Amino acid sequence: MTQKPRTTTPEDFPVQPLQPSGDYSYTLEIVMRMQHTLGGLVEAVNSLKEASREYRDELKDLGKEFHAAKVLVRVLIAVAVGLGGIIGWAINAYIAATHK
Repeated sequence: MTQKPRTTTPEDFPVQPLQPSGDYSYTLEIVMRMQHTLGGLVEAVNSLKEASREYRDELKDLGKEFHAAKVLVRVLIAVAVGLGGIIGWAINAYIAATHK
């Protein structure tokens, strides 16, 4: 049941190669427009790369600042706990000394 693939051009259709004309100004104009457009695209891609690099650096800096803030909060909590312990010890020692 294998079917023969159907051809899209008739068998008797004449196939002739394109003959070059002597005037390539239209082709040159199209190529130059494409080159101009490609130059604009390359410039746009480069500016996007630079913007992406700047955002990446900003995010890295923000991550470092966030980490520093976490460390500072932990240090402040440790200092507060230490001071609370010293104050509690001092109060306990005062109470023990006055109630002998």
